[in-house]
Amino acid sequence: MIQRNSVPILEFDPNPESLIEPSKLVERRNIPSHCVMVFFRDVLEALKREGRLVEVASFVCETVELPVYEMEVEGRKLCITQAFLGSAGIAGQLEELIAMGIEKFIVVGGAGVLRKDIAVGHLILPRSAIRDEGVSYHYLPPSREVDCPVGSFAILEREMKKTGIPYLSGKTWTTDAFYRETRDKVDLRIEEGCLTVEMESAALFAVATFRKVSLAQILYGGDDVSGERWDHRSWQGRSEIRRNLCELALRICLEL
Repeated sequence: MIQRNSVPILEFDPNPESLIEPSKLVERRNIPSHCVMVFFRDVLEALKREGRLVEVASFVCETVELPVYEMEVEGRKLCITQAFLGSAGIAGQLEELIAMGIEKFIVVGGAGVLRKDIAVGHLILPRSAIRDEGVSYHYLPPSREVDCPVGSFAILEREMKKTGIPYLSGKTWTTDAFYRETRDKVDLRIEEGCLTVEMESAALFAVATFRKVSLAQILYGGDDVSGERWDHRSWQGRSEIRRNLCELALRICLEL
């Protein structure tokens, strides 16, 4: 039963059934149960040019169409798709991928860093996310943070340790409003122990928890918002980092 609140977003409804259910709208498909959702269009385009991708489905909305591809890694098949930017879009995309029959996800992207010592390209594994967005409040009761699904995070960290690649793990700040990352808000999130700021983690963790699927995320250090001025650090032009990270995510996803 809904608990009324003066703030609408805090009126959580625990009813698991909604008027629009993805499982009733989206056709279940005979596709692999593992999927990497990657934000890097350049990497997907390169994989497509190399002939490694076969389109098997698609996420379609009014403004964009994001193909779902099947590919083979080390003799095993899995799916890969470009991730939708922002919590609302990626939550809908994740819902439809789950309805198609996918159950295990690694999400790969970049994030702004809240510590100057985190270099461009350094890997960060979000263990939890500050819920400064809207989507998660429709999937889980109100709280300050949401955890990455514990079992998924444990596997991700185990596999990362095997690689010997340096990484950080910790808290991220998920916000819907990248043009409203004010100095005081940044300082508050740093004080809370956040390593990064991005737009999707809290929503992803909430949907995965609600739908009981496996999901973990790998971020790489991008622009720096920790100082008095924003430092872009040319983070979107690091093609080699992005390609290597995607290949790593594909291998780890198969271990979920």
